[in-house]
Amino acid sequence: MWSTLKLLVMSLLAIEILEDVSGCWVIRICLYQVETCAYCSFSEILDVFGPSVSTAQGADWQRQRKLTAPAFNEQKSSMTETGLSSTATDVRTLALHVLAYVGFQKSFPFGSISKDAEGSGTSNYRDSLAIILHHVLIAVVLPAKVFDLPFLPAKWKRVGLAKRNFRNYMLDQLGKEKELQLQGKPGSGNLMSNLVRASEEVSNVKASPKAPGEEPQEVKTLTIDEILGNVFVFNFAGHDTTAIVLASSLYSLVAHPDVQDWISDEMNYYLPGEDPESWVYHTHYSKLKRTLAVLLETVRLYNPLLSIPKYTGLNHCTLRIGGETKTIPPNTLVIPTMMALHTHPRYWGSDSLDWRPSRWIKPEPEGPENNKADATILPEEQLLVPEKGSFIAWSEGVQNCPGKKFAQVEFVATMATLFRNYKVQPVTVGTETIQQARRRVLDVVETSQMELLLQMQNPERVKVKWSRR
Repeated sequence: MWSTLKLLVMSLLAIEILEDVSGCWVIRICLYQVETCAYCSFSEILDVFGPSVSTAQGADWQRQRKLTAPAFNEQKSSMTETGLSSTATDVRTLALHVLAYVGFQKSFPFGSISKDAEGSGTSNYRDSLAIILHHVLIAVVLPAKVFDLPFLPAKWKRVGLAKRNFRNYMLDQLGKEKELQLQGKPGSGNLMSNLVRASEEVSNVKASPKAPGEEPQEVKTLTIDEILGNVFVFNFAGHDTTAIVLASSLYSLVAHPDVQDWISDEMNYYLPGEDPESWVYHTHYSKLKRTLAVLLETVRLYNPLLSIPKYTGLNHCTLRIGGETKTIPPNTLVIPTMMALHTHPRYWGSDSLDWRPSRWIKPEPEGPENNKADATILPEEQLLVPEKGSFIAWSEGVQNCPGKKFAQVEFVATMATLFRNYKVQPVTVGTETIQQARRRVLDVVETSQMELLLQMQNPERVKVKWSRR
């Protein structure tokens, strides 16, 4: 634990301001030497229920990524909910319900977690996970044995109970899936089932020999702890980030009714009927480029992560920066500053600080009403492919976010369900005009605070009302 704290202190001391661009200080890259054990300690705090693809390194990461990638399928994200009222709170419930359905095919009434569950000894899968995610710092930092101490605060004891309940639930589901497999029956098709079956399918597969003449080695399957660890980390990584981005996007759309019209035109052009059950992933998802552009623009400006650390491991690495070759030594942690990169005028233009989803669409509509393009050009529109290295919202390279496509499909499905036939506007306060109310919404979006992730500080200041188009 001390090495983790030492690493965090070092990260604060390692910031170096390299240049001033358009009046904004840009922190390009911060480098410092760290011990291998310090980096491992920093990442392994996520191993609450076992090792996972998010904390593995080297060959072990390659093995886990190969086994877990098929299990985390974006086509599973077809379940969406509507009826948002208290937006920032409700999108957390929405994200939790999507994960509950994808992870274990469990559906729950739309509402916040049971207050009784917080104070009792019983809770279902969803409530246990919600308690863990709500108190995630306590859950990941404190060892399991600490939660048995009699003098702990009641809140911490509830977190410990939720961890035990969640682990027991995962073990129960794991046992059921293995039993189905032994009986030769198809699995339930959820995340746990897919992890179990993906692991077993490679148990007899031989890996390619590293050199001529060598015997191929068996691919090591996922252990029980690794299966549990990956189920948890997919839930952890996919909940708060998704909820924060959904909330920021919805509030940004509240402040920009023209963008609401822009994406609604696309939805009504491509999506048949009003029933989301009639929408087909393979047929419709890839066509909703404007809707995806809203997500891309939101994570460009309001990403919940400030940076995505990269580690050189045992080998050195070379970078080309400003025409020069820089060598990064082994055992070095590199922390690119995402916000500086995503708002650099060199890549995003003079309006790089403005939320403008149409920048992601080519050909981009012209003129001041550039978000109100004629629907007849929709089939010609293409998504912008940013210059390599200028957009790293889901990281980049071989160790990018395995849930990227899943998050994108979940976002597009949610937006389509909401905005195909509905619009939203802020509730005015006192004597303010609707324009002043929209400006107030933007101020809320742009006033963030860093908890575990970067998020809006006071989203409850905004009340919205939905109406049919």
